[in-house]
Amino acid sequence: MAYEVLKLDSHKRAVAKQASRGEDSRRVASGEISDRDLKRENSFFGSLDKSKFKMVAIGGKPLARKM
Repeated sequence: MAYEVLKLDSHKRAVAKQASRGEDSRRVASGEISDRDLKRENSFFGSLDKSKFKMVAIGGKPLARKM
């Protein structure tokens, strides 16, 4: 199996991130989106349905059950 090695172009990535920040600022300034909603949209966990997750352990230690 052959693997393709990809290299990150850090300059290109920085330009893209700055453009994204500019667009985010424009959207907030125009009232298209609230600051709170933008933070949720940009959050890694923001798009996940939290109702489908259940915390069962922290650090490998089970959480105490409530009865």
